[in-house]
Amino acid sequence: MKKRSILGALTEFANDKFVLLAGPRQVGKTTLAKEWLNSTGGVYLNWDIPTDRKAILDREFMTSLKSGSFVFDELHKYLRWKNWLKGFYDKWNKEVRVVVTGSARLDVFQRGGDSLLGRCELLHLFPFSVGELIHSAPLPPPNDWLNPENEKPQNKSLFDSLEKFSGFPEPMLRQSEMQLTRWSSNRRDLLIREDLRDISDVRSTSLVEHLSLLLPGTVGKSLSINSLRNDVQVSHDTVSHWLKILDRLYYSFRISPFFKKITRSIRKEQKLYLWNWAELEDESARFENMVACHLFKTTQLWRDLGHGEYRLMYWRSKDKQEIDFIVTLKNDPIALIECKLNEMDLTPNFAKFEKQFGKSLPKIQLLKKHEVDTKFKTTRIVSASKYLTGLP
Repeated sequence: MKKRSILGALTEFANDKFVLLAGPRQVGKTTLAKEWLNSTGGVYLNWDIPTDRKAILDREFMTSLKSGSFVFDELHKYLRWKNWLKGFYDKWNKEVRVVVTGSARLDVFQRGGDSLLGRCELLHLFPFSVGELIHSAPLPPPNDWLNPENEKPQNKSLFDSLEKFSGFPEPMLRQSEMQLTRWSSNRRDLLIREDLRDISDVRSTSLVEHLSLLLPGTVGKSLSINSLRNDVQVSHDTVSHWLKILDRLYYSFRISPFFKKITRSIRKEQKLYLWNWAELEDESARFENMVACHLFKTTQLWRDLGHGEYRLMYWRSKDKQEIDFIVTLKNDPIALIECKLNEMDLTPNFAKFEKQFGKSLPKIQLLKKHEVDTKFKTTRIVSASKYLTGLP
């Protein structure tokens, strides 16, 4: 198994503060944390294991403080985890290094307790991407968005494997369609029937499961909570609440429309994508979802590492013309990206965006089709298998 490229960042962060390692279930957080322990020597404790849970609550592990390094897996399931971690940090931060892992959105999880600001660093681990599998360390933001890969050759077979089997380690490595189907179903069941129960008071798990089965059909479209509400037959507020929980569980994520005024972006309809893009049967939706995961992972990683306030957004005009993705820095657009299966004609929506906002931005049209690369002054039509090698 290839080492995750953020291992170096994890080690660096842990030398100064406690690290919260967040990300989807079965993406490899525990494996990465144990890999870090192998290099430092230390103790691994999992909240889901009764004996480990008792050791955490009773502080039995304190006898091992001389080991210096600890991994607390799924600690967020403890109601008072923030208070517990704060107290542990305040007393022992000079003597120990700690990594806390969790698949329930450690960055937004609100279950009471004091703030961990100044005590912890947050680092996300997402499914494998083309760039991560090629490079040994996270790539920084490119100087030229038209050419981030620096003319590296495309890896067609790697891209095709990721597109078909997702970026989650287990199905990607096994390369079995039957195993992928079983794994995807089991993962969704674990999220809905176990993780949902652990982090919320939702009891209508069958209805949340119904909602999750509807979401693949919404990928890449403007998310209509009213439509979902009618299908599931619950209130608008209930669907909105359940969608937030599914985001926290890393089943899905959303991006907002681009407006110069951030408050308008928050109020407008978002677009939803799944972390497991292999669940999608529609070829076009799956390709767009895969690119969305790559770009969202890229912008989140750059924020984690301190490169800047990068965000992933999209744009839709009043007459419903759309650009799939806009990468922003401090809410200023720096790159426009469109997804097409094999369309060689440049989308006219790029020009419409520039007419409205008056900027000559890098415009990239990514194709699923291989062996394509056509460049103009500020535009490029290129195979995603080549372009994505230049991103983390």
